Amino acid sequence: MNAIALIFCFASAGFAQTPTVRAAALAEKGVRHLEANQPDQARSAFLESLKLDASSFEALSGMGFLEYSHGAPAAARQYLEKAAALRPRSFQSRFLLGAALVQLHEPAAAIAHLRAAYRLDPAHADVRKLLAAQYVESRRFREAIALVQPVVHVAPHDEELHLLLIEARQASGDADGAFALAQQAVKRFPQSAQLAAWLGFQLQFAGRYEDAGACLRKAIALDPAFPVSYQLLGEVYLKEELFSEAVTWLKRAAERMPEDAETLLSLGRALAESGETAGALQVLRQAAKAAPKDARIYHQLSRLYFRMGDEVRARQAAALSLQLRDAQPVVVEAPAALRKGR
Repeated sequence: MNAIALIFCFASAGFAQTPTVRAAALAEKGVRHLEANQPDQARSAFLESLKLDASSFEALSGMGFLEYSHGAPAAARQYLEKAAALRPRSFQSRFLLGAALVQLHEPAAAIAHLRAAYRLDPAHADVRKLLAAQYVESRRFREAIALVQPVVHVAPHDEELHLLLIEARQASGDADGAFALAQQAVKRFPQSAQLAAWLGFQLQFAGRYEDAGACLRKAIALDPAFPVSYQLLGEVYLKEELFSEAVTWLKRAAERMPEDAETLLSLGRALAESGETAGALQVLRQAAKAAPKDARIYHQLSRLYFRMGDEVRARQAAALSLQLRDAQPVVVEAPAALRKGR
């Protein structure tokens, strides 16, 4: 080997061992471990890669995926923000970062990254649904409807899309539109307890209590573990002033949802109307702890205190109820447990 060839050989070998090249090789190794479903080996390779090159996109993206998939959205965010900054047009980084921010309850930031991911791949069903859900949570109902409405008819087997559209219509104040959609969806998904519960909610809202009761019993039969059906059936009996039956079903719901303020509020009312004052007071205080800014709870506490002859506490609760009432939504929405069940 002549001198020039020898120098070239040494130079090439030296270049191959630079930190950046070794980091890239480790990141590639981590990706292969991920593809082989070997997360521990992947994590080790990615972390070693980042020690050598903190701006390795593949390692940052891979670590973000690993942290997110292991239920650590805050840790995932740290890696994914850097990955998205390096490659703003990376769908996976944008989507996973948006999903992590959803779990961290940062809707504005989540929407920004999910919208970017949606623009990169508008045919991706999961990003559409997650973005629509965030629009609903942020009370941006028109945007949610505009996102879901065009595809719900071309995706007839996607129950989640139907649920999102029903919820957006209901929360926007379009109860009639939500009712019509729920009727269609129940026919399309006859084994869906959640859709049956949605229809039951809308039937009782329309005053059709007998039909609502039948629909909710069907929902319970389809899925006895879905708790909101018990709550809604209790609500039907409460509106019919059948308080003993209401207490029975609402207690079953509260056993399954012990911190759901709406269930506790209705149970407190039913107990109060049944003459169980001490039980009603305990449940309503529990509801106030679960939702300290819910004006309805303090209104019910005020009524109960007056019934008990405690005028001082009654007036205090009434004043707090009035103070909080302005912050309450003016539209009638479905129970939070039903909305969260999607």
